[in-house]
Order: sequence, then C-alpha cells, then structure tokens
Amino acid sequence: MTRKLISLMHVSLDGFCAGPKGEMDWISLNDTIFADVETLIARSGAAVYGRTTYGMMRGYWPKVLTRPGAGTRELHHAQWVEAAPKHTFSRTLEGSDWNNVHLHKDAKAALDLKQAPGGDLLIFGSPGLTHAFLALDAIDEFWINLNPVLLGQGVRYLDDAVKTKLTLAGQRAFDNGVIRLNYVKGH
Repeated sequence: MTRKLISLMHVSLDGFCAGPKGEMDWISLNDTIFADVETLIARSGAAVYGRTTYGMMRGYWPKVLTRPGAGTRELHHAQWVEAAPKHTFSRTLEGSDWNNVHLHKDAKAALDLKQAPGGDLLIFGSPGLTHAFLALDAIDEFWINLNPVLLGQGVRYLDDAVKTKLTLAGQRAFDNGVIRLNYVKGH
C-alpha cells in the first residue's frame, strides 16, 4: 500500500494561499481548527516542506520546546515536528542542522517517497512545492481551510494542476467562519 501525499493549506475565498508579498496575516486560526488539523497529523508519518516553509518551521518549532509558557497543544505539535522525518524540497539548500531533515532537489522524489514504508506525507503550506506536485499529479488528498476573506491578488493555491476528479471526503464549519474541505482523488 502506498502512502498518501496530502496537501494542507489555508486558502482565501478567491483561491489564494498567500498575499502578494507572501503575507499570511489574513489566516483565521483558533483552538478548534488546531484540534481538527491534529487528526490529520496523527495519521501522518512525515512532514513535507518547500524551502520557504522549511525556513519558517525551522525558525519556530524548535524554540517552542524550550519556551516558557508554551501551550499544551503547541508543545505537542513541536514534539511531533521534532521527531517526524522532515522531507524538504529545495534546489538551493545544501544541508540542515535540524533533526531528521531529508533534503530533495527534485519534486519527482515525492513519487519514490510515496512508495516507501511509513505514514502519510503531509505537505504543510509550501505553495511552490504544491504546484510542482500538482503538475506531477502526485497529490492524493487535499485539506483546504477556506478562510472568509477575499485577497484579490497573491499566490494561487491550485496552479499547475492536471485535470483530476476529486471526491468530497469530509467537511467542517468552524465558528470563526472557516470551512475545512477534505477532498480525495477518485470518483
């Protein structure tokens, strides 16, 4: 059985996953959304990052482990991130001092990762990498947190996709107006 490659993304109502300068200050988060995402993380065996997202994660999560006053949910996720294999795709990153990082130069490496043993592969954000995976038709499942905002411009989420039939596998409305849509490949 192959592992799934799953895209987890916050998206504006008009289809953007980041503002024109990469800003994400429009994303609406709360404890209920974090708890919902934890159900997905629990079945995942590895994190997948593009270069920019890797840098953000590397700069944040290790510090949570030693930060006084870090919340239980945040600590739990920081521990998962620290222990999980982190497959990072970058043509420029030559090495990493972070625990359990596996560097890949080409998006096609994801096809081999899907065949390797282990839990599902979870792409955190990483729109550029997601576009490369979409062009390969490599993404098996989409977890989209649709935010009640129009950005008008920015980084599109589903650029470079090939025609793919998807089935709605789950949905959840949150009290802050965000709706999580979960689609899987297939009819």
